[in-house]
Amino acid sequence: MIFRRILTLATVLLFAANSFAQTLPVVDVSMSLLNWTKHLDADVDKYFTKEKGAELSRSFEALKRDLTTYMKTRKNLSDNIFRNNIAPGKKDPENLEVLKTQMGEVIRQMRNVTDLTNNELRAEGDRLNDKIFNVLNSEGTQFLSNLEAFLAGLDVSKRDLALDASVAYDRLQQSISLLASTGDKISRKMK
Repeated sequence: MIFRRILTLATVLLFAANSFAQTLPVVDVSMSLLNWTKHLDADVDKYFTKEKGAELSRSFEALKRDLTTYMKTRKNLSDNIFRNNIAPGKKDPENLEVLKTQMGEVIRQMRNVTDLTNNELRAEGDRLNDKIFNVLNSEGTQFLSNLEAFLAGLDVSKRDLALDASVAYDRLQQSISLLASTGDKISRKMK
């Protein structure tokens, strides 16, 4: 009887620990970013004008560049964690700050692009920009990825890191491709 109660209590505690581990304070914005870039690409005719063309072209190129830098940094850090079999719980504030700084550049470039679009895309971009900004400035209570949570010393499983890396990396890559596509459309319209 006592053994059964201990076993039941251990099982409940195990499930509670698993539930806690799965509720990391991560706000993944990669899907929202992908949707926004899809809308930018699909609706280029709604916001492009010859007068804004050169500035749009520069802004899209800068956003593509900064998002690529951020994506590559995330991939390199994630690969390094797996290559060196780094255990969760070890803080890496320098690399966490690098990611936050790079994402800060991305949202600055997003703002430049957003300011050149129409009201609908501007509103969508502003909401996304605010969401990212709030996470970046949450004083470690929220993170943009499991990788950031891992670098902050939280107990993130390698499975969650791998899933986060592959899914988010794919979405970021698609966003970059869409930014390039939109930039090409803008260039063609300027001729």
